[in-house]
Amino acid sequence: MVGRSSNKRMKIEIKNIIDRHKETPCVITAHGPSLNASKQKIIDLQQAKDILRFSVNNWWDYFTIAPDYWILSSSEHAFPMRILFDIIRKADCPIFYSDDGDFTSKSEIEKNILGEWLVYDQRHWEGKHCIEILKTFKEHYERNKNFHFTRFGNNEAMWHPPRCYTNSGHALDGKCCEQNNPPRMTLQEHLRDLTGTHQHYSTGDTVSMHAIAFAIIMGCNPIYVSGFDLDYNKGYANSDKDDWKHKAQGPNAWTPVRENLQNDILVLSESAKNRGIDIINLNQDPWYEGFKIGQL
Repeated sequence: MVGRSSNKRMKIEIKNIIDRHKETPCVITAHGPSLNASKQKIIDLQQAKDILRFSVNNWWDYFTIAPDYWILSSSEHAFPMRILFDIIRKADCPIFYSDDGDFTSKSEIEKNILGEWLVYDQRHWEGKHCIEILKTFKEHYERNKNFHFTRFGNNEAMWHPPRCYTNSGHALDGKCCEQNNPPRMTLQEHLRDLTGTHQHYSTGDTVSMHAIAFAIIMGCNPIYVSGFDLDYNKGYANSDKDDWKHKAQGPNAWTPVRENLQNDILVLSESAKNRGIDIINLNQDPWYEGFKIGQL
């Protein structure tokens, strides 16, 4: 039988959750249509307290019961924390969110969230501002005329075209950089240092990468991954959600960044193996490699 930690009103940090659920099975629920193949079993196991459920972003469009952990990476234009307070209170579960694009004041969060919350950074490598990071990449390209840039995290895949043409997950307006004050280590750097991998994963083309990273940090084992299709053309597990038609044609479509997604998966797989953790993909026919295919 498993269970989350006691839910007290408090802000916590990544150091507070290391090995919190060591050797406890968990499942990451993404929103791809392959989620439906295992969804009911996930619900049954969670209600029996035999597994922890980590869900992402707008999980309520896919489940009627709250997850054990809610991993959020959103923006001012989608669902920032301040418009979710009612849902957060009803869910009554720890919420981990990135403030890179969500500028809800921390004092407002303190007043409105009754349980645990953790704020993480996902893009300011070595605590640097985005412009400084991008300038360093530009200098490398102008000097070497190639994309073999490993200055941050020993990860050149995140700088390969076409991803670099949209700033590789970094912003030009500096607003996100103001949030990183005082400078913090990114989630990716925390994971790399904890697991001893030779590189860290990118800024992340999906919040599900961050959910897997948190599960590894918490020592969950095994980690099941469901709904991890990484292909908007397949739609969502909830057929009523149809914005995938627009996303599949836009700059955030999966296909142009497949190289980066594949590399992030391999980094997460190596991170888990270094901790003796198995990651099992419940999607029986993924286009990517790195996680073993299995059943819940």
